[in-house]
Amino acid sequence: MPRVNDPGTLRLALVGICAGLLSGLLGVGGGVIIVPLLVLWLGWNQRSAQATSLAAVFIIASYGVVAFALAGEVRPGTAAMIGLPALAGVVFGTRLAAKLHSDTLGILFGLFQVTVAIVMFAG
Repeated sequence: MPRVNDPGTLRLALVGICAGLLSGLLGVGGGVIIVPLLVLWLGWNQRSAQATSLAAVFIIASYGVVAFALAGEVRPGTAAMIGLPALAGVVFGTRLAAKLHSDTLGILFGLFQVTVAIVMFAG
């Protein structure tokens, strides 16, 4: 665990602030914000960034779910219909990621981000 007076700790905190702000505002944060910042700004490898992002998203999403549920915005049945099949997907995805080179993961991640951006702007 980083020490509080380590300059890297401040950078990690800034990554967290960005992820939290954008997660609450736009419903994004994990892969979209945390992974690129860890890789490009802090020099992490893609695999470690993805794994750490998933752990951080668990914490971020826990608060977001409660806040939106209290506001009456969560649709539990819909969330289950998305979340339960996603469990199968994450099992396959993490196994596949473990077999791919970190650079390959980075390329796939970048292609995904570009594709999403194009679709969103065209939409």
